[in-house]
Amino acid sequence: MADAKSGVLGSFPWASAAVLVAFVASTQLAPHAFEALRPAEKPRAQAPLDPELEVSARLWEDPFAALRRYEGERAERCERFRKEVSREVDVDCREQVAEARDPRRLLARLDRDHDGRLDDTLILLGLLPGADFVGAEEARRRLRYATLAGLLAQDYVPDDAERLSLLEFDLQPQPAAPPRAASAPASAASAGRGASPARARAPFVVPYELLSLRTGHRDKPGARGEPSRYARVAVLWVDENALPRRKLDALARLAQRLLGREGGALPQPPALAVIGPSSTDALREALADLRCAADRRLGALDDSSPAALAAAARCGGPGGGRGLDEDVRQGYALLSRAEFYNAASTAPNRMLAELDRQDLDAFVTEQFNRITGENPRRPVLMQRTVGHDGELIRQLEVEIKRRLPHQGQRRVVVVAERDSLYAQSLVAELKYRLADDPRLSLELVYFFRGLDGITGRDSTATQPAAKPAAAVQEWPESRDQLDYLRRLGSALKLSESNPQLPAIGAIGIFANDVHDKLLVLQALHEDFSDRMFFTTDMDARYLHPRTQAFTRNLVVASSLPLAFYPPSRPGQPDLQAGTPPLRDIYQTSTYAAARRAGCRSETCKTAERGALEQVLKNTSLYEIGRSHSVPLSGYALDDKPPSSRAGRLLAAVLMVGLMGTALLVWPSTPALRQARRAFLREPTLANQPQMDLTAIVLVALHAALLAYVVASLIEFVLPSQLDFVHALLLACLAAFGALLAVLPALLAARRDQPPPPDQPAGVDRLHLVVLLLVLLAWLALAWPAGGLQTPSCDSCEPVTWLEGVSAWPSHLIHLLALFAILWTLDWAWADTLNQQRCDADWLHLPRPGAQGPARRDPGPLWRGWFEHVSVLFWKPGVGYSCDFGQLWLEYGERAEARPRAARTLVWYALTVGLVGLIFLGLSEGQIPEVPVRGDEHRQIVQTTLYAILLLLPLLVVAVADTTVLLVRFLQHLNVGRSFYPEATIAAFAQGLGDAQKSLWMQRFCARPEERSAEGGGFAVHTLLDDWIDVQVVARRSAPVARLVIGPFVVLALLVVARSRLFDNWSLTPAIAIAVCFYVAVLVGLTLLLKQAAETTRRHALASMQADLRWLAGSGKPLAELVEPYKRLIAQVEGMQNGAFAPFFDQPLLKALLVPLGGAGGTQLFDYLLLGR
Repeated sequence: MADAKSGVLGSFPWASAAVLVAFVASTQLAPHAFEALRPAEKPRAQAPLDPELEVSARLWEDPFAALRRYEGERAERCERFRKEVSREVDVDCREQVAEARDPRRLLARLDRDHDGRLDDTLILLGLLPGADFVGAEEARRRLRYATLAGLLAQDYVPDDAERLSLLEFDLQPQPAAPPRAASAPASAASAGRGASPARARAPFVVPYELLSLRTGHRDKPGARGEPSRYARVAVLWVDENALPRRKLDALARLAQRLLGREGGALPQPPALAVIGPSSTDALREALADLRCAADRRLGALDDSSPAALAAAARCGGPGGGRGLDEDVRQGYALLSRAEFYNAASTAPNRMLAELDRQDLDAFVTEQFNRITGENPRRPVLMQRTVGHDGELIRQLEVEIKRRLPHQGQRRVVVVAERDSLYAQSLVAELKYRLADDPRLSLELVYFFRGLDGITGRDSTATQPAAKPAAAVQEWPESRDQLDYLRRLGSALKLSESNPQLPAIGAIGIFANDVHDKLLVLQALHEDFSDRMFFTTDMDARYLHPRTQAFTRNLVVASSLPLAFYPPSRPGQPDLQAGTPPLRDIYQTSTYAAARRAGCRSETCKTAERGALEQVLKNTSLYEIGRSHSVPLSGYALDDKPPSSRAGRLLAAVLMVGLMGTALLVWPSTPALRQARRAFLREPTLANQPQMDLTAIVLVALHAALLAYVVASLIEFVLPSQLDFVHALLLACLAAFGALLAVLPALLAARRDQPPPPDQPAGVDRLHLVVLLLVLLAWLALAWPAGGLQTPSCDSCEPVTWLEGVSAWPSHLIHLLALFAILWTLDWAWADTLNQQRCDADWLHLPRPGAQGPARRDPGPLWRGWFEHVSVLFWKPGVGYSCDFGQLWLEYGERAEARPRAARTLVWYALTVGLVGLIFLGLSEGQIPEVPVRGDEHRQIVQTTLYAILLLLPLLVVAVADTTVLLVRFLQHLNVGRSFYPEATIAAFAQGLGDAQKSLWMQRFCARPEERSAEGGGFAVHTLLDDWIDVQVVARRSAPVARLVIGPFVVLALLVVARSRLFDNWSLTPAIAIAVCFYVAVLVGLTLLLKQAAETTRRHALASMQADLRWLAGSGKPLAELVEPYKRLIAQVEGMQNGAFAPFFDQPLLKALLVPLGGAGGTQLFDYLLLGR
């Protein structure tokens, strides 16, 4: 008993190992936040004030937030100084502060050598959104960070990394107001936003900062010998929301105030660049302002043209003149020489109504030329550093078709912002591209921006109270739109049950606000976890652990990455240049624009433009993984530095090695052992079966599976080298080779003539040559078409292990499940036949053979089914005494290959039909999607999964048939008291010793009360009958009970393979119930076998106790058997082999309870199921 419980694997601490695995998984797969170690400090001391560096701000801060903070502190400080007359007033509280903010002083600061030449200087106008809506401050932080990072990547360094300077501009067309009292200036975020007339006259404040070329920079001159970098750069942060109406006019006036009359006062004026506008809406407003400025300019020049006058009148403000102010015209002339960088607007030209179907660059050039009147026309370009929506939708369209099956129709649901041009542009492009595909129908669902109901930074007093813990659903009366979102998800889920609508295949989310996208994902992801979710524009928030539950497997089309790859060829510019990965693609585009703007020579600009164009023309596609974004196609995949395939190669070699060793070397399977003996023509021993057709079929299936595994692993290591048809051909060729190898045995099986025992061992040479030719053909077919070095595959399933975006780990587990199915089928079929024949020899009984019914007459065929094949209709013998020899013969007839095959096929068809009806009924006819991209890889994974789903019921039915047949055998055995043939009794009596052998073999009546000294009656029983019954049950149930482990292993592998740890597999109620159904069948079989065995033991003990009492009352020589008989009773009572093992030591329940015992196992199981 102790040995049974403390085997080699019995003492392994499964629960502790499960806890350890769960702990390691949770600590390694879930990244933790950094711990800030900076100690708390007291309020900072008063910093020395510099009239030219007024605002304290780090390089990553929002300049407008820093300005507002400074204005508040300055107002409070100046008011305190005025009350304390004895104290000296700070410099920024004096009247002369406006002089330090004069824009003309900036040029003097830039001209450090006082030669009046500023052609080595760049003035960069950064247009930032100054709105106070939520998210605007973060947008300004990102844009400033990206701009400065781009300039620093070009070897510029800030003159002061902790302070900003301020400029004041009068951007109103009227003369400036009288000098004002010293007070806090109007902030850039508040000027021009519904202020009073007096407030509107306040100067426009612009923060700026200076950068200089790094000391010691080795500047490589351009092709014409000009330096490639500027000596100094001034970056002005302009609040485009706070600019007065006609914002582009105000920007032109700002340029004129800064540089003077068209820069004419300077012999060599500085270069001018503009990064902006900051959005598509701002771009549209700027284009409208530009057209109006041109119309007003022409209206003033040509009073005789009614069309020009009408256009000028439409653009003239109330009470304003029709012409263009001179300072504005001069500013436009300066802007016409500037470089414009479009880093924010992704809308294609056709979506910009202001262009009137013109190209953007042509429109801008024409309007500027109408204002300046230059001849020849000077081209004014909007240099795009971000891709447009058409390329994004093109990539998404291709990806949708790669992921959705070609059979049947699918719906593509798009949830989009109704109030954004960006989302409408994407919707229009997708609608146009999907219109020609009859398989895909587009369904549009809209929402208004700001689903969370947050518009601005509310004060602490106005923050809503925390929601009570009991609130599980949003109340439909509030500022947010979350209740709309919940009903939207419910409506889409309900539409899945409508047979008139195609199933939802993909869900797209088009919105400007990332937080709106995250809320939509939260609402829909759980109900459609196995569907494709897609959106545009990569953002670091998709990768955060807080959003992983609903953003993982999100497909993102992005024109730019968050970080550029290192240059692949010498001489290419390093776009990343040590900059950390950015937060979104608009930061990346601004970063690229700043890099190009920092170039002084055309050679440098051309190199930067060429490097960026390589990225923009190859739109990237990502899938959000557990720790990073996995590249699928485009620049992200094509230019990715090559990664090592050593891990995949090692996994493939180990998998093939283990499977091949387990099949061909040790422990092998009964069918393969027979095949090896048949191939080598070894003599057949008396207790080994001949190779029948079932074993031959199993050998062919083993060979086909091993070849299919090798083909799958070749595709796993070298993607796009072997397609699905190729893998099937390899499997079929391997099965054909296996059949050729066992051809002699196949011919002998058809003749029902086993080879003679004296046949010499060896292999026929011609036979071996044919097999070698088949092997060479297989190797030639399996050799990768592209060799061992393959390019990246943009239509293949990505290969990752634990990122949760690849079906390859699941596919490898599916292959193991297929291997386990065939392995268990082999043992359940061939080994049970072999064990039965061995048990017949052990019992000294003749080996049973199948007796089939007549095949021609339907009547005998039907009667033969019930008499020789059926298990449920197997009738027990009549009477209390049971002839074990006859019962064993009937049991053996039903356990032979043909009856088992007939029963298995019938019950297999019934089981598949029942499980299919349950599954389709619970899933409302919807089949869960196989989340694999690419037709070839989807066919490989899908075919393997469907093969498992078809073979699993066959395995369960085969195991159930063997178990139920044994249970019925035990039930018949338990009807009365069995008696054994003389040879059987003699063998067991001999095992108890020669001295009392004759006494053990003595025959009696079944019941002690019917026995007499004179004999008589039906005296066919012995004292060993019940003891032998228990031995037979233990011996027969041991191999049968072990078979139940096989289906459970397959179920466990299927559950693990369907884990979200690997990919976005769904665990629907239908799948869960199907798994529970199989588990219930397996547990029920274990209980039935256990109950039947215990009934046998109980009957045996009752009968043996009665025989013991009879022996105690009998005289010699039978009385000598009392003590030995007590030992036999004790042996029966302590029997723990086979089905007599304690309930919690049953093989299936050990597999179920021991590894998953305790809280650690529960956490591990939950972790594998949810992948969180």
